[in-house]
Amino acid sequence: MTVSLEQLPDAYSEHYVQVGFWRDYTQGYDKKETFSHAYVNAAGEIYFVDCSIITAYGQIETFDNEHTVYTTVKIGDKEATLGTSEIPGQVTCYILIWKDAGVSCTIMGDGSLDELMKVAESIC
Repeated sequence: MTVSLEQLPDAYSEHYVQVGFWRDYTQGYDKKETFSHAYVNAAGEIYFVDCSIITAYGQIETFDNEHTVYTTVKIGDKEATLGTSEIPGQVTCYILIWKDAGVSCTIMGDGSLDELMKVAESIC
């Protein structure tokens, strides 16, 4: 069943922030239909949380299939796509993409996958 929304539900957001990270308000935005939040820490790690209502004209997600390996994971009871990209000896980046009750969600960042999963599980 497809849920059609006109705006995000009240207080729809991530309700968990990784320890040591803070929201960088110079990046991102908050609108009725969508938001993009950026979080950074003192070590220069960053992650982004983006959520948008799914509209009749659709959403577009681009996938790097040359440098990223994709698997299917669970975020709570929802199926998600997990992309993992590595620059050996430097950084590993993750992207989580899923939909839930008429909302498309994406989390992208470096750092701990376990922590990014906690952020994903907190979104409602």
